[in-house]
Amino acid sequence: MARTRRYRSRRTTHRTNQLQLAHVAIPSQIPNMAAIFIVLRKMRRPLLLMLAIMTFSVIGLSMMPGVVQPDGSSGRLNAFEAFYVFSYTATTIGFGEVPHAFSVEQRWWVVASIYLSVVVWAYTIARLMSLLQDAGFIAAYTAQSVRRTITHMRQPFTIVVGYGYIGRSVVRTLDARGRRAVVLDQQPVPIERLATDMLAQEVPGIWGDARNPAILGLAGLDHEECEAVLALTGDEEVNLQIVMTCSLLRPGLPVIARATSRQVAAKMADFSPLAIINPFDDYGQFLMLELQRPYTHRLIHWLMASEGTSLGPISPRFQLQSKKWLVVADGHFGDEVTQDLIQAGYTVTLDLPDAEHDFTHVAAVIAGAESDTANMALAAHLRHAHPDIVIVVRQQSHAQLPLVEAFCPDSIFFPPQLVTQRAVANLTTPRLWEFIRELMTTDDESARRLTESMVARLGNGSPSPMRLWISETHAPTVVRWLTHHRLTLRALFRSPQDWTQSIAAYPVLLIRDGVTITLPDEGIELELDDEIVMVGTSDGFAEQDECLNDDSTLYYTATGHDIPTSGLWRRITGRLWKDAFEHLPIDPASSQTQASSQPEASPQPQASLPPSSSNR
Repeated sequence: MARTRRYRSRRTTHRTNQLQLAHVAIPSQIPNMAAIFIVLRKMRRPLLLMLAIMTFSVIGLSMMPGVVQPDGSSGRLNAFEAFYVFSYTATTIGFGEVPHAFSVEQRWWVVASIYLSVVVWAYTIARLMSLLQDAGFIAAYTAQSVRRTITHMRQPFTIVVGYGYIGRSVVRTLDARGRRAVVLDQQPVPIERLATDMLAQEVPGIWGDARNPAILGLAGLDHEECEAVLALTGDEEVNLQIVMTCSLLRPGLPVIARATSRQVAAKMADFSPLAIINPFDDYGQFLMLELQRPYTHRLIHWLMASEGTSLGPISPRFQLQSKKWLVVADGHFGDEVTQDLIQAGYTVTLDLPDAEHDFTHVAAVIAGAESDTANMALAAHLRHAHPDIVIVVRQQSHAQLPLVEAFCPDSIFFPPQLVTQRAVANLTTPRLWEFIRELMTTDDESARRLTESMVARLGNGSPSPMRLWISETHAPTVVRWLTHHRLTLRALFRSPQDWTQSIAAYPVLLIRDGVTITLPDEGIELELDDEIVMVGTSDGFAEQDECLNDDSTLYYTATGHDIPTSGLWRRITGRLWKDAFEHLPIDPASSQTQASSQPEASPQPQASLPPSSSNR
């Protein structure tokens, strides 16, 4: 569901850059990419031939003898009249013989010039058609057109480098939330796919090597509206180069980069990106959560899933009787997940996919080879021969994902989905990711209670995040109220239709003066410039919008009393309306004083997390 409520740009410096010692302008001009110079170079000969034929024809016609006129003049055409004749003749308009009838010599000259110019025109058109199909010209014209589009963009946009499955998923999510993007890919086919992706907004695409700083400059790295860069290519060395470029040429710009090894991730960390996403390392952490704190894992997975995803049950199969694991993998993934399992106290055997496997006393197997076919074959063998063993399958290709879902292993590791979820979370609602990271440290019982509290208010479908600032721009009614009275957080989460019920929205963070309050009590009093991070449904946010922008609605949710809202009544009693709002007959210490006589029906409990180091 699209989210169009935008509050403020996040183009802020998230960490001091100590690497940039000199300011260098971001290059954006690509050598040999000026379309006009390619046209002049390719079309120089035909254009010169056309000019020569035109000049020769005009001079020749002006020298041909003409028919003697009744006034005694020779009938010759001057240079302008000859140019005029060939102008309408060459364009096939055909005005006839002007300013008078031509002589035989003049007609022969016009005929010869026509046939000669036809040959030149044919040659010119052929060269023009060849130019329009020239790869260099197409690239230059496209680059200039895209650069012109990006230069005139007046909305914040994100540069997405890499338009594979992950890049497409991220761009579609951003587009659905009303955010602009610019796509950069090293291959032309993904860029051509932009035209058929049915996006709501125009997404400029550039075909080029992102390791070249000028290509990033062409994509808008130097643009004042560029709010972030996502390095999501399949080559982590390219992603590292992008992080370096952005850190040194545009310090302070948020950069989110994808890595597949801890060594490259450590190199990226030296350049202070906003987030480094290593799906192999992340999956190890999520797997440990699923094994040791299943309620916490389920809650986090639910919050990160697409809106409307049902809250699934806890799998009893992960209550393992043995701590022996077999990891069948090659590459970085096997090393990463093995290290995480060993640190958690499990006994792990790491085998290559083509080795002989010993399943004796093995409680769980991770089929994590680079080949999706090999992983499925191993999983099928385990289901037939060892049905009691827990099966975890790694899936690389999104095209074959339906097969794995139909097989339904105990756990699926699909790296592109994990990278997409983290990238979108860090980009659109970084505060929510802070909340999720804190959830990873909480105990399972607290996560269970919080899940029950959220489901009771939001329903079984996965919510979407939203941020709200208590400011004149984003909550004008609340600001007017706070000018004269106190207001609790609870007033923003009551239903405008029934004061005793809550809307489908749940506050998870409140940031005030740089201090973060996790799962704030709804009885806390609001202050100007407070930032509220919440999760909820589209209907819940729509109801909350009424409180933020309508005085009578906020009056009702804060006090439980209705006041006249019709236009005629407000026009008649406009002054009384203003007085009623500015001089409410309630105790300023609490917005619930007068409404206390109206009992709330089945109030939803407000869960809380145990104290931790991140609760500041």
